[in-house]
Amino acid sequence: MTLIPEHQKLKGHITRYRFHNEDNSYSIATLKTEDDRKVTIVGYFPKVTSDLLYELEGNWIEHPTYGEQFEVLAFRRAKVASFQGLVNYLSSDYFPGIGPKTAEKIVNHLGDDAIEKILEDKMVLREVGLNAIRIERFYQQLLENQSLEGVTIDLFELDIKGATAMKLITTYGLKAATIAKTNPFRLIDEVQGIGFIRADEIREKVGIPEDDPRRIKAAIIYSIREYGERNGDTYATEEQVFDYAKQFLKIDLDFDPFVKELIREKKLVLEDHRYYLAPAYYAEVGVARKILELNMSSRPKLEEAIIDQSINKIEKLIGITYTDIQKEAIKVSVNNEVTVITGGPGTGKTTIIDGLMQVYSDINGITASYMPEHIKVMAPTGRAAKRMREILDFKATTIHKGLGMGYDGIFTYDENNLFSENLIIIDEASMIDIFLANSLLKAIKNNAKVVIVGDVDQLPSVGPGLFLKDLIDSGSCAVVRLDEIHRQARGSNIVKIANKVNKQTIGYEDLVSDSDTYIYKINRSELKRLVLRLVQGAIDQGYSLIEDIQILIPQYKGDFGIDMVNEIIQEMYIENKEIHVKHGDVNYYVGDKVIQLENDALKDVMNGDIGVVSGIVFDSKDKPTIYVNFDGRDLSYAKSDLDQINLAYAIS
Repeated sequence: MTLIPEHQKLKGHITRYRFHNEDNSYSIATLKTEDDRKVTIVGYFPKVTSDLLYELEGNWIEHPTYGEQFEVLAFRRAKVASFQGLVNYLSSDYFPGIGPKTAEKIVNHLGDDAIEKILEDKMVLREVGLNAIRIERFYQQLLENQSLEGVTIDLFELDIKGATAMKLITTYGLKAATIAKTNPFRLIDEVQGIGFIRADEIREKVGIPEDDPRRIKAAIIYSIREYGERNGDTYATEEQVFDYAKQFLKIDLDFDPFVKELIREKKLVLEDHRYYLAPAYYAEVGVARKILELNMSSRPKLEEAIIDQSINKIEKLIGITYTDIQKEAIKVSVNNEVTVITGGPGTGKTTIIDGLMQVYSDINGITASYMPEHIKVMAPTGRAAKRMREILDFKATTIHKGLGMGYDGIFTYDENNLFSENLIIIDEASMIDIFLANSLLKAIKNNAKVVIVGDVDQLPSVGPGLFLKDLIDSGSCAVVRLDEIHRQARGSNIVKIANKVNKQTIGYEDLVSDSDTYIYKINRSELKRLVLRLVQGAIDQGYSLIEDIQILIPQYKGDFGIDMVNEIIQEMYIENKEIHVKHGDVNYYVGDKVIQLENDALKDVMNGDIGVVSGIVFDSKDKPTIYVNFDGRDLSYAKSDLDQINLAYAIS
């Protein structure tokens, strides 16, 4: 690393970190200089051992509160110069099995350049009495320590810090910095959190030309992916791709040669002037093919009278009267291979699912105890699956769990290992993207019945492909539209308002308080006080902040966004704040309500699951582990895993 000549230099040991942000490496620390001065240093630099000497470069600045500080602009390890410094380093936790006495023997025998001599010839350690096993262990650890810290500092030079740097090191090991410098665009697909923009910043730092073919191809792929995520599409047109790519490439060029190369590399598919990323294209083809295969079943349809007889029997048995549209949905589902049931809130979708399960079992002679062997119920999120379990009193899982996702992210069930169940029910299907839809359908045997339930006006999928909407629009399967609000929900003001919003017929006259709805007309300045009063009022009535109360806010940032509300609620209701873990701008305490933000096969926890921080433990090196309880299971989160969760007093 080349130090910057116009700035001042300091050399010393970092004796204490007052603050270190694991995400971006911003640190405030105390440096003990070679002349025994204690200096406060601030800036972006990695967390390192106090036993080694570091050379810093930067500027002296005056903080209005804390006085004189040294702002670090460049950072590197200097050679260990003192006898005691070497002894401390060699007997530290970096080298298990090497105590102070052995370290002293090594330094006494090999001198101030002991590290260099050992790296040059590890067998010099025989001269101080180490056997072959200890020599090899010590040597490998020395190599790792020297190299790993070097890699960390090399990545730091590229402005890759904290948790992101650790992801690169975990992925590539000691080659992390070399790979980042030689082909930063490789990181996009291989390191979570690195996108095209970040890779392009690294490219600029290391001097890779802006017309490098790898950059152009990465920009094309990024444009299609970004367009798909924003619009829910699995493809983009030529005009959309090229216009979007030009915005951040900022160069004029002919894209055709690069498109052809991406097609040859099987990364891109061009069909009818539509550009698809290959995985999305083949997933969409897979979904279409499977729907066709399912519909080709040659089973004869049941007479309507038989189904009506069963419906009447179930109505009497469980004491319910189905509406005409609910009966129609059950009959269509029983007599078709693929059925979509769609409708807004309060239209009785869950009631239909329950009725369908009962009628299907009755017609096929399946007793209650054997229903789980014949019927499989799944939903995209843990919350949706839990709701189904509670309402149906029947086993329901997330789709990922139903597919048997393993630690490696690979599904156990696929086209070579099919589900055994004959009736597959999928709820909240609006949240399913094209990739998950393809994986799910592949695992269903062709003679099974599939019932897909959802509301196209509810949450769309995070990934590309509007599976539910496109399936309905395709006309490739039976569709039952529930336009009538079920009588049990007819009195709900929430349902009335939701349906009017969906139909775009909402007016000011509809915004009135009712038995289940309280609407307040307030100034923005009154919002905080009102929400806190409502939360406290609910708690005073015996409702649980964790189980029963949920604040919904449309945006994260701002004066009363999700982030700020979570912080306010946490401050008010978490009493013991002594033990905590800070991640980014968020503090986590025992008792905090949190939400899982992504699927994690290793933990068997899915996006949208709500849990409670049940414990925080620090190891001997002060590294924290957070434990979160999800439905009775305590799952552990290392500091590097905390991007997966967020506070959940308020969510979107």
